[in-house]
Amino acid sequence: MKKLFPVFIFALLAIVACNDDDDKSAPVPDVATAYIEAKYPGATIRHAEYDNGGLLEVEIWHDARLKDVYFDRANQWVYTEWDVALTELPEAVTTAVSTAYPDYRIDDANYEEHPDVSYYEIEVEKGGAERYLNITAEGEILSDFTETPGANIPSAVRTFLNEKYPDAVVRNAEYDRNGILEVEVLHNSILKDAYFNNANEWLLTEWDVAVANLPAVVTSAVSTAYPDYRIDDADYEERPNVVCYELEIEKGNFEKVVYVTPEGEVLESVL
Repeated sequence: MKKLFPVFIFALLAIVACNDDDDKSAPVPDVATAYIEAKYPGATIRHAEYDNGGLLEVEIWHDARLKDVYFDRANQWVYTEWDVALTELPEAVTTAVSTAYPDYRIDDANYEEHPDVSYYEIEVEKGGAERYLNITAEGEILSDFTETPGANIPSAVRTFLNEKYPDAVVRNAEYDRNGILEVEVLHNSILKDAYFNNANEWLLTEWDVAVANLPAVVTSAVSTAYPDYRIDDADYEERPNVVCYELEIEKGNFEKVVYVTPEGEVLESVL
């Protein structure tokens, strides 16, 4: 028993450490909390974090389900989604899929609530080919897309890209699980990733930057604020409200992400 005691203590400490990590959550603004309480009565907030597109993702427990509720920078509700078992899909949805794609099988399903419409996001596959369908509960197919280069880019997004990045060539476009559209473009001989929300609003554009090419004022700002760290990786970001470098810095096994403007100002936040 004495031999097992240190092992037990170590395991207990590991569990506590894991729980501490799980508790690290972004603060949920009062406006967002009030919205959740009104829209999803009895819901419990489990976790919150910002995704790559800058949306606040709040995980809640409601109606015996885990749901992800998304808010923009103005704390306005964007959409909510949750997993749906294939056996829960309405017959109208499965019929619409089998009619449109008789050789495909349904592989995964989510339900999404948006301010103007709600639908099932269905992933279907045939061999290695995949398609994504947005279908209402009544069986109306709202959109049908794949992850092929340049496909299914909304006209509003194309217009924005043409104006902001003249002569850019679209190399690839795809939606992530959060409904964020990522468009890869080649502009001025640089591969850039532009992100748009479900309303086709531009969130940010980013591209890789060699650490050796960082402006001296940026590296100086980092060495002053974090003298024991070194810059491991760098991206340049354009956002509606700011342009900055996103820098990964490290000291031994410790890593941090910091944001620094081209003028050398270290930012507390980019949101």
